[in-house]
Amino acid sequence: MITERIREALQRIERHSRRDPGARGLAARAAPGMLAPAAEALATGARAIIVTGFCIRSERIGETDGPPGALALAGALRLLGMDVVLLTDEYSAPLLAAGAKIGESGAPAILPGSSQQDADDAIDALLSAFAPTHVVAIERPGNALDGHRYSMRGEILDDLVVSADRLFTSSGKRSYTTLAIGDGGNELGLGGLRQALGEYVEHGRTIFCATPADHVIPAGISNWGAYALAAALSLLAGKRLIRAPRHERAVLAAMVAAGAVDGCTKRRELSVDGLAWDDYAGTLEAIYRETRAALAER
Repeated sequence: MITERIREALQRIERHSRRDPGARGLAARAAPGMLAPAAEALATGARAIIVTGFCIRSERIGETDGPPGALALAGALRLLGMDVVLLTDEYSAPLLAAGAKIGESGAPAILPGSSQQDADDAIDALLSAFAPTHVVAIERPGNALDGHRYSMRGEILDDLVVSADRLFTSSGKRSYTTLAIGDGGNELGLGGLRQALGEYVEHGRTIFCATPADHVIPAGISNWGAYALAAALSLLAGKRLIRAPRHERAVLAAMVAAGAVDGCTKRRELSVDGLAWDDYAGTLEAIYRETRAALAER
């Protein structure tokens, strides 16, 4: 049961995660109150697949938004006793592997990029073998209405990024809950927000994902949304499941050393979506402080 004090803390954590430094128009305009039900739904799970990875075309490598959040959430779920599979593509696999070494986590599973049919077959095999109770997408391109996957700038990414939408639209009877975290609308699972928010996102009519999730967490930066979800799980569980921001810095540094680039600047640097570490980490610090304070009051 969520007490009023915990509910208020969850609302504050959600507001922190929705800071919109890039003025993308998604997090700031989305209806409030999405974090708590998403956390409640995920807290009951036993096995989760977390899919992430957004390739930057010019650099042919994944960006710094997505994989750090995926690892933060995976760590929280494992502390809750859940089995977790991290799923990504060849461009972000080295980044997740490098970051996972900091948190002593396993290597990610890799979606084959040779053809969409191969990727769909791999997804079907994973769903059958792992039987997830939950699937979470964090900063992963999703199919738009026209079937293409787009960057925020309107670039078609189909040749680099195979669709992972089958995780959310499996042709079989789906027995698991889906969650999605994104900051621009073009990410997998954000289709449920398209009608209400598509006009507020630049190129929104073209790039906005059409595939919906059962629960959506809009964030100013997707890593913040994932960290906020892990913090919310902490409050529901009554124990801290998130690492301090200094740990998140070490994870990010390991990924940059492995080749990760900032998705906005396209440079290998300790920044996310154009925010240098100190500015970016300010939101992590706020969420971390809020979580510790709420747990101390229980």
